[in-house]
Amino acid sequence: MTSPFSGFDNTTLTFQIADGSHKANAIGNYIPLTIPVIIKALLKQTTDTSAVERYAREIQQFAGADGYASLLEGYLVAPVTYPKGVEFLMEADAEIIVAVGKPEKGRFKLLPITQSPYLVGAGVDIVTPIKGIFRRN
Repeated sequence: MTSPFSGFDNTTLTFQIADGSHKANAIGNYIPLTIPVIIKALLKQTTDTSAVERYAREIQQFAGADGYASLLEGYLVAPVTYPKGVEFLMEADAEIIVAVGKPEKGRFKLLPITQSPYLVGAGVDIVTPIKGIFRRN
């Protein structure tokens, strides 16, 4: 099943998901081993001022003292639903194409979002919304 937004994706998100195993680091502490999970999405800066106000504190904290962050929203392209292990409030490495040939790299924090009850009731799962905060490196 393909997304109706195939070919229009402008974002690549790489989440690091724990694979269930671990190893000891140089000082003997155990650290989980991870595998990359890549999500392609179509994202744009939100025009909903109430959403920006709602997440203002989160945006400011994620941007930090020297950073700039923006609230983005859109739809998943590939895969069309969130992969197992990807959870809200996780962070990912992000590459977003904001203009033709000008990718920007940074971090993306996945925010909670609710799927439309109408789409859930109708069994439509090829349009999954995504919302998050993007901080440029």
